[in-house]
Amino acid sequence: MTASLATGGRVLSPASRDATALAHEDGIVVWVGSDAPAPTLFPDAAHTDLDGDWVAPAFAECLAGGLDAGHAAARGVVPAGLPAPHGLDAVAARVARGERVVVDEGEDPAALATELSRLADELGGPAVARCTPTLIGTADLPDDVLAALAAVGAALVLRPLVDDLTGTDLVRLAAAGITLATSSRLGAEVRPWEAVRAVTDIDGGRGLSPRAAFTSATRGARRAAGARDGAAGTLSPGAPATYARWRTGELVMVAADDAVQRWSTDPRSGVPPMPDLSGPPPGLRGLVVDGHPRAHTA
Repeated sequence: MTASLATGGRVLSPASRDATALAHEDGIVVWVGSDAPAPTLFPDAAHTDLDGDWVAPAFAECLAGGLDAGHAAARGVVPAGLPAPHGLDAVAARVARGERVVVDEGEDPAALATELSRLADELGGPAVARCTPTLIGTADLPDDVLAALAAVGAALVLRPLVDDLTGTDLVRLAAAGITLATSSRLGAEVRPWEAVRAVTDIDGGRGLSPRAAFTSATRGARRAAGARDGAAGTLSPGAPATYARWRTGELVMVAADDAVQRWSTDPRSGVPPMPDLSGPPPGLRGLVVDGHPRAHTA
């Protein structure tokens, strides 16, 4: 398959903080960098002019059961569904078979943590971590439960458009080492930018930074859905070429030491620039899934 090259944009990638171009082949990102060397590196590639668009990993929806794929694509969202949830009584058997562990939201997180710790002692931590134990919609967890879940690679799916997160300390949850995945579901719809903003706007500065919120709705959601390669949900060489183009205003950078005024244009902050969520949400201009265009808006 001929390589595809896109230049003239603003690309969010851990491989290059100031990237303006990316190339992919056979559905995989093969290069991220600046415009200047791109034509020489990929002389025969099919070329796309990004026209200044912001290019970032596509949103992933891990609570995708019953979701209309066309509706999701039109909003820059790719379904990446979790298996059906189950009760605590199925955890041991599923771990023994190496299957995904996704517990019903009504189950006791402390009891789950105790069972997973027991299984880790019996079968080894990696055997449990391979199952990516996942909880849905439970945010207020004691420190000891958080530590036990983080030790076995657990993920927590946040539903900011469904659940009341008022008073929830997402900073504490993230610091504990548990994977946070943000769902953008609201009934049959997905509202990704609304969900990202919701997990930043928590009283007392205990919401995620905009960068962390975006990561939870992309890489975090991929992780909760079962990806274990560390690359899914990013735009780095070797990752799936699944990304969205967004028309945005000025990109801004999050001030790392300011829990109240989250937006800064100071380049010394050392973090990637992001769309300013205090303004209108970005407009989708295109979606590519595994190297193939899925949606385009003029």
